[in-house]
Amino acid sequence: MRRTDMLRLKILVVVMLLAAACTPVAAAQLAQDAATPPATSAPMTPAPTPEPVDPRLDKLWFDMSMGSMLVDLYNQYAGPDDIARADHVSMVDLLDKVTVGRRLVVFKNVADAEMLVPHLADKMDIIGYNLEHGPANRPDEQNDPVRSARRVRELADQYDMEVAFGPDRAFALSHGVQIAPYVDIFVLQVQRAQEEPQMVLDFVLPLVAELRRANPDLLVSVQIRTEGDVEDLGELLLQMDGAIDGVSILTNDETLRVAKDLLQEIRTLPTAPVNADPTQLPLPTPKATPAIIETPSAPMRRTALNTPMPEVQETMPASTLPVRSILLFNDLFIMGVIITGVAATVLLYSVRNLRKR
Repeated sequence: MRRTDMLRLKILVVVMLLAAACTPVAAAQLAQDAATPPATSAPMTPAPTPEPVDPRLDKLWFDMSMGSMLVDLYNQYAGPDDIARADHVSMVDLLDKVTVGRRLVVFKNVADAEMLVPHLADKMDIIGYNLEHGPANRPDEQNDPVRSARRVRELADQYDMEVAFGPDRAFALSHGVQIAPYVDIFVLQVQRAQEEPQMVLDFVLPLVAELRRANPDLLVSVQIRTEGDVEDLGELLLQMDGAIDGVSILTNDETLRVAKDLLQEIRTLPTAPVNADPTQLPLPTPKATPAIIETPSAPMRRTALNTPMPEVQETMPASTLPVRSILLFNDLFIMGVIITGVAATVLLYSVRNLRKR
């Protein structure tokens, strides 16, 4: 036998042995994989469920300044008794995007309201009259606040509207009780003192009692700005529980983040009811009655957020793994037998040829 023939023979023998050895190794690995339970993703720790909004805050209606970035936020949280407020007539077009609640336009002067309301009657539900000391208000109206308020009342009655009166602190103290019978909503401006709770309480509580004696049907709100700690603002509102019916939010597009935090502090985000059209949000129960002073209960933590659901990673059912493993084992076993047979055939053929020589 020549040396080259012997080399070929050795190569064929090695190939045959390797093919035969691979089959049991692969089979053993498959058996081990089949016996090992499928790996499952580690369960995610659910986020802690936030405590509900304090019901004493949730019952308050709110009115809020409108801005190009604030309309959507208002629509998200508002109910039928809440109010979208255009702080200037130039912003009235934003009220067209309001989908829930009522619409209010603020006027500094009665003369402006008398001239513009007839053209805006289909865009608004409430006339806001912001009487303050200063150059922005007409001197004749400042000199006779009661007559000015009566003019606004007469204008509102012509168009079946309500009147919201928001004077500065001085006018509220000097003429508020006389004006109360002519308005539906009385807004007390406390935004400049909102970080001094005792000063706010000393101003609001005794005055509200006098205003309600003058007009038992009067609704009262306090105006705060979106600055500072929203939890502190919530605590301030709680200290006026029973004295106020709503909160007037003075904000703008630059303080959108704080406005959202404040709404989360005082209002439960509406959610779609079960078996209902998901595009329609439930409306809160109307709250258009004057507040009744109640004994405050123990304070609650009031931040309400949607609890995120943990993501579930899909895994292959465990019952399918043994079947796939068995099929793969059979395929490899058959392949090993074929390779072994081919190698053996080649080896026998080569031995015959060598003998013939």
